[in-house]
Order: sequence, then C-alpha cells, then structure tokens
Amino acid sequence: MVVSSKKAAIEMSMSTVVTIVLAVVFLILGLVLIRNIYGFATSSVGTIDEKLKTQLVSLFADENQPVFIKPEDGLLQIRASTNNFGFVIGARTKNGNDVAKRSDIQYRLYVDTNSQCIKVKKIPVATVKSWFPSVSVASGESDNVYNSITDYTADQGFVRVQVNIPSGTPLCTQTVFYDFVDRTDNSTSLPIGGGSFQIEVLRKALL
Repeated sequence: MVVSSKKAAIEMSMSTVVTIVLAVVFLILGLVLIRNIYGFATSSVGTIDEKLKTQLVSLFADENQPVFIKPEDGLLQIRASTNNFGFVIGARTKNGNDVAKRSDIQYRLYVDTNSQCIKVKKIPVATVKSWFPSVSVASGESDNVYNSITDYTADQGFVRVQVNIPSGTPLCTQTVFYDFVDRTDNSTSLPIGGGSFQIEVLRKALL
C-alpha cells in the first residue's frame, strides 16, 4: 500500500512538472504573439538609398504629379513612445530645371489646428510641432518657414521626415499639410504643389 502511494505521488509529481512546463511554453508563445501584434509599427522608411530612390523616381511617371508622399495613402500609424519613424515626401521642379543644390527645392510642414489631436484632445500646437525633431514646422499656412530637401536627382527632390511620438500621447488623429516651392531660379520662388498626411497615434506597445 505504501509502495502504491509513493508511485501515485511520483506520477502526480511528474504530471505537475509536465503541466508547469507546458504552461510556461504557452505563456512564452503568448507573449511572443502579443509582442508581434502590439509591437508593430506601420512600415517606416529608412534612409533614402539608391534602391528606394529608384522607386521614388518611378512615382513621377505621371507627368501631372508634381508632388508625392510615401506611404502613398498618406496615413502614418505610429504608436506612442515611438522614435525615428520615417516617411518620404518629394517634388519635381516647376519647369523641369535640374536640381543643383538642396535649397533648389524647399518644403514646409504646418499642422491643422482643427484636427482631433489639437482640437479635441487639447494637445498644444507646440507639442505637435515637436513631434518633428529635425524639421522646422510652420505655425500656419501664412507662416513661410521652409526646409531644404536632403536628396535629389535630375529635376526631382526628396526628403525623409522623422517623427517622434512621446509616451503618454493620447490616441488621436492629426492632419499635417506640406507645400513645395521651386527655387532653382534664385530670383523667384515658384509654388510646386502640396498635400497632406495624417498621423494616427496608436496605443503604446505592451512589450
């Protein structure tokens, strides 16, 4: 009877160990799955290398498209506590002049003060502007604060814009406008065109 009890105890111990091991394995798998789900950020653009430049140039196949943004839908889904998220905007010169220096094509960004982040969530305009650490952001449409492009080829110029969304930023959507001007002729400044993109602030990743 004693031997039977010991055998049962050993079998129970083995079952407990197996159960614990399986539980730990499933817990690890669950954490990995959660990290993959919550830890993603919409694919951001890194440095503008030659391969990417080729893709960007192809976006200008339409002669009537003076400016562009990549991602092409203009929706940037960025999690709070994300740094160095990047996207690319670009333009071609007004009359087909080649770009000789970075200041030949310039751009500006300015925030939409009627967007949800500012108007509803009451995030200060200065805070939204600070999301762009390497770019001077205009206060409005009448504010002529321009930045030079960083890369160019032939009559086309591009710039990678960096975005940082601080931890604790409320979930919201913010529209930002951009304009390009052609300054290949130093005596004039020709408007090329503009557009907008939306920053959708997502919940901070769990891991």
